[in-house]
Amino acid sequence: MPWPRAIILALLLTSGLYLQSVTLVEANGSIRSYEKKVIEKYVIGLGTAPPSPTIGVTHFAAFVEDKEIGVKYMDAEIDFTAVFSGLSPQEIGPYQMTNSLMDPMYYEVDIPLNKEGIWLVTLVITVEQETLSPVVYEVVVIKQNPIVPILVVGTLLFFLGILTLSLRAWVKEYRKKRKTRNNK
Repeated sequence: MPWPRAIILALLLTSGLYLQSVTLVEANGSIRSYEKKVIEKYVIGLGTAPPSPTIGVTHFAAFVEDKEIGVKYMDAEIDFTAVFSGLSPQEIGPYQMTNSLMDPMYYEVDIPLNKEGIWLVTLVITVEQETLSPVVYEVVVIKQNPIVPILVVGTLLFFLGILTLSLRAWVKEYRKKRKTRNNK
């Protein structure tokens, strides 16, 4: 009788992990590299999480830095627009990038990219009442490899099975010791 319950629980956990992996976004410090471009006296950087964007929600972070001093601006206004450069063009935006709560010198936005291919991301930046010329970045969106999530779930279920068998053996030993202790 406990096996059907265990199977239902395992299925619920697996489906929950699958749904969570689809909706979660990596963010807040996971962007390790930024593509930087120099516009006038400013350095503009744009990074993505995940580093190689896949179909789904992508986290974008940007910064505006003074080229000479190296100080990042916290009061810039950044408008984000993405255009798919394939056969059927699709435009997303414009969205206003907001300051990060963790580090207000970075500006963030989460955008769903639903087509595989090359997306052209345009940032229109206003710093100190001055609107800079638009900065264009090329972002390549790839299909996610289905093997990785399958291996992760398989490994998780394997370790869960080992843990269950270990717990079962421990309970049997505990009952055996308790029984011998009560018989004395």
